[in-house]
Amino acid sequence: ASKRGYSVPQRIQFIRGDVEKLDEAFSMNNLPMEMFDACISNGAFCLVPDKSKAFGNVFKALRPGGRMAISTTTIVSDSLDPSFEWPVCMRMFASLESIKPMCERIGFKNVRIVDAESPMEGMEIPIEDESTNNDDGRQRFKIHGRYADQFTFLENMDM
Repeated sequence: ASKRGYSVPQRIQFIRGDVEKLDEAFSMNNLPMEMFDACISNGAFCLVPDKSKAFGNVFKALRPGGRMAISTTTIVSDSLDPSFEWPVCMRMFASLESIKPMCERIGFKNVRIVDAESPMEGMEIPIEDESTNNDDGRQRFKIHGRYADQFTFLENMDM
């Protein structure tokens, strides 16, 4: 923020690093662990391969009494049907019911899960716009680009 010309109060710090290797980011920035009051993540945790390690590192980075708030995509069930070749992103999602116990095992207290049940209504491609070509003539797909035909079954699944 400072590099972009924004004035940032001295007490506010941002660090960038791999949440699975957060200790390295702290070390590179000469920062001690247990120094942050809050961790906020919007949409990144769903793609972290080792969620338990990531949540554990965030826990270590927070001061006692610190808070974490994340928004992440989850799946309803712990097991996806193995007969389908699921997109990589979906194989990375944690199940909704696994997050609270995982965070509690790590040491977080007062864990609260708010299930927004966001069906993304109103964000679908309108039927009249579902042509197979863009204005520039290139073929377009509703899901997963050129692999769309492999994942059309996802449209009617309750995940």
